[in-house]
Amino acid sequence: MQLYFVLKSPARAENVGAAARAMKTMGFQQLRLVNSQVHEQDKAHWVAHGAQDILHTAEYFAELAPALADMELVIATTARERGRYRYYLTPQQALAQVNNKQLKKVALLFGCEESGLSNDDLAHADIISYLPLKVSYPSLNLGQAVMLYAYEFSQGLTVPSAENITNHTSSAQLRVLQQKTEQLLGMAGVEQQETLAEWVSDRLPMLAQRDLNLLHLLYKDLERALVAKGDS
Repeated sequence: MQLYFVLKSPARAENVGAAARAMKTMGFQQLRLVNSQVHEQDKAHWVAHGAQDILHTAEYFAELAPALADMELVIATTARERGRYRYYLTPQQALAQVNNKQLKKVALLFGCEESGLSNDDLAHADIISYLPLKVSYPSLNLGQAVMLYAYEFSQGLTVPSAENITNHTSSAQLRVLQQKTEQLLGMAGVEQQETLAEWVSDRLPMLAQRDLNLLHLLYKDLERALVAKGDS
């Protein structure tokens, strides 16, 4: 599995250099930057100190959506709750979800130093994770946050077996299930229960592959039953 560190609009070259150094120390290589090219500045390379190769090979994207388009699971990191109610996982819990799904490409998404990720940014994520700090201030900077996640994931990632690697969960599969959820709620006449719909949508990325397969079968049966009921 490849783990990508995606930095959205980082402002300080030094922090990006520190992030690259943290990644290299923990054995990760894939770095993407969105709406910022500070990784090309000399300050980033000075701080990277031995991890300049990560900066040289970093991919740049003007917008967030293309940077995440090929990912099978996106884990967004945040320091505080934002917007509507969602489930927030610790790094350990997020890692467990990755190991559950036999994935090939996973993104860890980090926001800019000043304001973090916006609600629009979080909408691109399947899972939202946070670092349970003892105090809210002083907060971690970007380089420190990347180091903590890189360490956690370097310690616990499992290698998919040859038997399971072709049966990995894809982002397309999750999207289909989320769309089917909305459709079935509408057919059942409960589409206006926004909290229920959001709860189901948030929980889907946390299901294991076996559960997702069973849910596909259940949705087919529910759809047939609802269609038959409507025709009667």
